[in-house]
Amino acid sequence: MKNIKILTYAKIIFFILLMAIAIIYPKNLFDFILTDMITSIFKNSIFLTLAKFISHLLHDKILLLLMGILGIFLFFIKEYKKSIFILGSAFFSASITLILKHIIGRVRPLPDVFSGGSFPSGHSVVVVVFFMALIFVINKKNLLKKLFTVSIILIGFSRLVLGAHYFTDVLAGMLLGSIFIDLMKEYYLKLYTIFSNITGLEDE
Repeated sequence: MKNIKILTYAKIIFFILLMAIAIIYPKNLFDFILTDMITSIFKNSIFLTLAKFISHLLHDKILLLLMGILGIFLFFIKEYKKSIFILGSAFFSASITLILKHIIGRVRPLPDVFSGGSFPSGHSVVVVVFFMALIFVINKKNLLKKLFTVSIILIGFSRLVLGAHYFTDVLAGMLLGSIFIDLMKEYYLKLYTIFSNITGLEDE
């Protein structure tokens, strides 16, 4: 843990604070008023339709599937380090997010419409993990960074407009996704070494 950057520790601390709010004050005034205001403003408008489209386009399950396909492709072309980074990022982000949702059990703003835990936003976690992982392993970094910025704004907008999450759910999801990538950057080579020692396979 000694090589982890101070910024990562700051993200972890901020995430823990947001998690404490979700547990102790799940219906805090800030989240409740902001969510009620956003859902009321955009109710029955074209923005609601747009939000549904964005949430389907950037659906966490679709992005995780794409990461799985890319990770397997990289494995078959013997880019094992990149494959481990992509597959590890997808696996750990999805599994830990599901565990947190179950343990925290925060009720969504519109529980009659959306099921499952509200904290953290799975869409937000995976969108961040998806694009930051691609930025790390693919050369088209400038284009990906622009897509990443736009996607973060759009997914946050869509989840709030739909009433699927509170603002702190979305912010925590983005932070958590970034934390996963920070940790994978630190440890994926160690995972690769373990994999290589067990299988005898190495990057060409």
